[in-house]
Amino acid sequence: MNQRTAIMSAALLATVTSLADIAVAAETKAAPPATATAAAAGHEITKEQAVEMALQAHPGKVTKAYEDTKKGKKTWEVKIDGADGKKWEVYYDIKTGERVAEESK
Repeated sequence: MNQRTAIMSAALLATVTSLADIAVAAETKAAPPATATAAAAGHEITKEQAVEMALQAHPGKVTKAYEDTKKGKKTWEVKIDGADGKKWEVYYDIKTGERVAEESK
């Protein structure tokens, strides 16, 4: 192998390696939350998923979580004694996982 071929091979190898690293980095990005995946796939969210989302929005202690209706939609209502000292009620649409409402007291 002559010097020019060796240099071209090394450059090609470096390029391929860089592209492979980019592909691996893209694949290893953080996966979307389970609730986003469920909603995108058209699956209903579980009570546990609603609780997880509510705690991300308002850290604290969950005191209740149950099915309810809010703004004409079937929802999960999650009640939280917030770390901020407020009592929160957060409502998530069961079909889509979308936050319908939240109230603090």
